[in-house]
Amino acid sequence: MKNTTLKISLILVILIFIMPGCLDIWITTEVKPNGSINQTIVFQGDSAEIAEVPFALMKENDWKREWSKPEKDKYKLVVSKEFSSVKELNKTMNPVDTNLQVVRVNSTLNRKFRWFYTRFVFEEKVLVSNPFKCLDYKDSWSDEEIRLIASNEEDRKTDPAFDSVKYKVTEKKFEDFLFRSMFDCFYNNLLSVLADNKSLTLKKEDLDLKKDVIYRFLIDSVKNDGTDDLLIGLGKVINHPDIQTIRSKYLSSFDEFQRKMKFFNAASDDNYKFAIRMPGLLLQTNSPKIEGSETGWDLSYYNFFFKEYSMTAESRQVNIWAFIVAGLVLVISLFSLIVAFTRKR
Repeated sequence: MKNTTLKISLILVILIFIMPGCLDIWITTEVKPNGSINQTIVFQGDSAEIAEVPFALMKENDWKREWSKPEKDKYKLVVSKEFSSVKELNKTMNPVDTNLQVVRVNSTLNRKFRWFYTRFVFEEKVLVSNPFKCLDYKDSWSDEEIRLIASNEEDRKTDPAFDSVKYKVTEKKFEDFLFRSMFDCFYNNLLSVLADNKSLTLKKEDLDLKKDVIYRFLIDSVKNDGTDDLLIGLGKVINHPDIQTIRSKYLSSFDEFQRKMKFFNAASDDNYKFAIRMPGLLLQTNSPKIEGSETGWDLSYYNFFFKEYSMTAESRQVNIWAFIVAGLVLVISLFSLIVAFTRKR
């Protein structure tokens, strides 16, 4: 099972680069000509992992659900639902509750009526999913480094310009960045507890003096689960009675930090495969995979860790009824001209 300590999370990050994810997730969005949306999501993997998948829809009861029998020790859950509009879809895939730690997908659909045909422009954005925003990546990360972190093994094998040395350096930089981000979120949470509870006498200044020592100690020494273990480690560096008081009275103040850890451990393990089906003839897309009017993207969590990931598709559907109406108008017009010409004679 996944653990929620900083140390274990760092080990998981290293493994993520060399091992496949725990779950395979297929998200297929079908755009209908009337603007409604049908979405089907398939989760395949361990049943316990599927139950904890980081999507808000897992708490909704109006999705059709179909479990299949285990195949090669893997369970499969297929969920599907039809939405009247993109707005309704976004309520589920990008819930308004910002406290929910979930993978968020926000969609837009623009239908352009052109009489004889209708043009559909659809976009799905997987929103930024880094829960640890205490460090700003923009200060030290280039677009090329972000691309390298998001690349999978197949991408690296087929890229003639791939530099294995540069990749290893970037990989180590990312591990350090992620670990430091986790720590800073825990540290800021601790400072908030001290500021909110006036009975505590431990000062920010005392902590700041030993912040780097605390950081190194937690990396090297904390090996068990939870905030309490981090506070025990902290107490070995900062000998102050308030640490024990926080452990006994204020652990719940770190619940948000724990939710972020749980979300990261769940979301970062998975493989995400998106597909968009468009009505009519596909005109353009930024998809690397195209089959008929269906587009596809194979993503890892790190494709949308730093920045949102945009998937676009545009299609055109002929309005048959418009040709019929135009034909009728033409026939009626010709008939009227013939009648008028006949009467004049």
